[in-house]
Amino acid sequence: MDRCHEIFERIKADGRLALEAFIADRQAEELFLDFKRASNDGADAKLTNSDRKNLSKAISGFGNSEGGVIAWGIDCSQDKDGADVARALVPIENPKRFVSLLQGAVSGCTIPPHSKVEHHAIEDENGKGYVVTLIPKSDATPHQSVVNKQYYIRAGSDFVPTPHDVLGGMFGRRPQPHVFPNFILSVPKLENTNLKIDFGLAVHNEGPGIASDVFYICRVDSTPGPNCHISIDTPDRNNWTGSSEFGWQLSLISTSGYRMPPGSTAQPMILSLTLAPPFDSELKVFVRVGAGESRRYESIIGSSLETVQQQYESFVQKSGAGEFSNKEKQEIAGAILKQDEA
Repeated sequence: MDRCHEIFERIKADGRLALEAFIADRQAEELFLDFKRASNDGADAKLTNSDRKNLSKAISGFGNSEGGVIAWGIDCSQDKDGADVARALVPIENPKRFVSLLQGAVSGCTIPPHSKVEHHAIEDENGKGYVVTLIPKSDATPHQSVVNKQYYIRAGSDFVPTPHDVLGGMFGRRPQPHVFPNFILSVPKLENTNLKIDFGLAVHNEGPGIASDVFYICRVDSTPGPNCHISIDTPDRNNWTGSSEFGWQLSLISTSGYRMPPGSTAQPMILSLTLAPPFDSELKVFVRVGAGESRRYESIIGSSLETVQQQYESFVQKSGAGEFSNKEKQEIAGAILKQDEA
């Protein structure tokens, strides 16, 4: 998980406590974090020009850089060292309405629009609260702010207008790919006491560029019990090559000349999972995916011992009852094979 997503998820999880910690620690604005007060404390029925300007600059600056987070509803001022630090919470009148106003403004803030911006409202008991905005690094750079027709980047704690020569050096190159992992799930089946689930480990190129030198690493860290096992097959050996390490890790890379166009999906591995009691451990499969021109992703596929036990028993019970749709079977398999970032 990159830094901006880490900050965003922590604030979402801890809510007001995370914001109060910023105040207590005199947290300074930094490369991935910006504090803003909402104009008129968010009391207006429409987004003010000031808030729209701040959002536009942030989308351009964070989107053109490594991403970042805006925490709305925090007063920020300079300390003795000249750093802008969080001083006090200034609640927004109606945080859910403010989120709606921000969402409605995003598409008109930059050229081109940034499609991955997220907002989250944090409500107090009195209905007031705060808003946090996630602006990830964009695949559609460079983004120009429509407010003053400037391109910004994030430098330290500021959004800095970008000179043309710097902009050309940053973005005057071919469009970049963006590959990330996924899996394709078949319909699981019960054979005697064995629950068998086949799923393909896939890689998808979401970026505007063509991906080459794509790699996929799969490592089985834990199986749920002595009667459980995982086997790995490589169905496309013409386009993928690699090696197996001690039977628990498979490392593949695309062959020379293989390229993934934008929007395409490839399936270099198929995993066959067999689950049977007794269960005494979690299911944990680690995967790492990337390409020569793309960032690397790491994730964990699996679930806890309790989840494996519960979902296995549910599958057996529903299979015995007769009517059990393929969709329900895949939902149970999906709960067992939950995918989270490492």
